[in-house]
Amino acid sequence: MKGKYRVAVVGGAGTWGRNYLRTFAAHPDCEIVALVDRARDRRQAFADHYGVKTVFDEVEELLAREVPDVVSIILPVSANPGAVMACARAGVKAVSCEKPISVSLAEADAMVDCCRQHGTALACGTAHWEVHALLDTAAWIGAGDIGPLTGAAIPQGIPNEIAGAGCVQLTMMRALTGREVEWVEGWTLPPAPGWKAPPGTDEEDIDCPAYGRLGLSGGIICEIAQPNPVLACRVWVEGEAGQVWLNPPRPVLIQGLGPNSSPVYPDFLHTTEPPDFFLPVIERLLRACDQGGEAQCSGHDYRQALEIAIALKRSAKENHRRVYLPLKDRSQLIYPHPYRLRGGDVAGWGSIGYAGPPQVAG
Repeated sequence: MKGKYRVAVVGGAGTWGRNYLRTFAAHPDCEIVALVDRARDRRQAFADHYGVKTVFDEVEELLAREVPDVVSIILPVSANPGAVMACARAGVKAVSCEKPISVSLAEADAMVDCCRQHGTALACGTAHWEVHALLDTAAWIGAGDIGPLTGAAIPQGIPNEIAGAGCVQLTMMRALTGREVEWVEGWTLPPAPGWKAPPGTDEEDIDCPAYGRLGLSGGIICEIAQPNPVLACRVWVEGEAGQVWLNPPRPVLIQGLGPNSSPVYPDFLHTTEPPDFFLPVIERLLRACDQGGEAQCSGHDYRQALEIAIALKRSAKENHRRVYLPLKDRSQLIYPHPYRLRGGDVAGWGSIGYAGPPQVAG
C-alpha cells in the first residue's frame, strides 16, 4: 500500500486499548486519524499525548465522517458485534476486537459473516503472539517434524474463565494442531466469588473454570486438565516421533521417543521478540489490509473457541455427555466477567483487580 495506513482506535483510552494507541502512534506506516472513546476527559489526555486531532464518542460518528483503512476496537464484549459490523458495512478494510468475541454464538456468526460478505478482514485477540514463535512452531509440527499427531493437552487447564480467558488456550491449541474440535465432554467448577449474571438472565450462563476432553478431527484427543495455574505449559502436543511443550517464554521441541529423545532448536526459536508485544498484533492488520482474506488470529478462530467453551458448559450441565460440534442452537451464550462484559468505567476497575482507570503515563 502506498502512503500511510489510516487508522482509528476505538476504546484507546482503556487499559488494553492504550497499548494499541501507543503502538499505532509509533509505527512509521500508520496515521491515527481518530480516537473513539466515551471517557471524554481521559480520551482527550490520550489524544493530546499521541497527537490525535480528532475524537469521537461513538463508532458511528467516526464512520459518518470518514472510513479508515484499519479500525482496532477495544470495547466491552457487549459492544463488539455492533461496532465490528458497522465498520464492515462502511467499507473498513481490516478491523479487530478483543476477547471473547461476543456473548452468544449467533452474534459471533453475524460478525464473521458480515465481515466476509463485505470483504473486511476480521481479527480478534492476541493468542498467536502470547508465546514466542507459536506460528513457526505450528508450521514445524505441520511439516511432520514430530510425525503424525497422536495426542494433545492443555496441561494447566482453564483456571478462571473458559470463554473469557480460556479462548486463548483453545485458539493456541487449534493453531498448533491444525485440527478442529468435533466433540466435547465437559466438567465445570464454580465461578469466582461475587460473579453474578446480568439481571433477568440465568446464573448457569456465567463464565467459569472448566476441564474435560476434546475430540479433534483426525481422531486424536485433547485433554483439558483440571485447573492448575502453577503449570506453565499452555498446550502440549505429541506425535509418533516427538513432543512440543508450548511454554513461555519459548516452546520446548523434542524429537524422538524415550531414551532416544532430545530437545531440538530450529532457527525460529533463536529469533528475537519484537520490542513491543503489540507490534506484530497491529502489523497483521496492515497485512490483511493489503492482502484481504482472513487475518491472522481471526474472528473465526475466536468464534470456534467460544463455541467450544459453550459446548463444555452444556456437556457439564447434561451429566458430562458428549456434545457434537457445530452446535445447532446458535442462540447459546456465556456471560463473561462483568469487567469484560461492560468495561471498567461501568463495572468498576476494582472488579478485576485494577486500582483505577489508566493514565497516559501508566
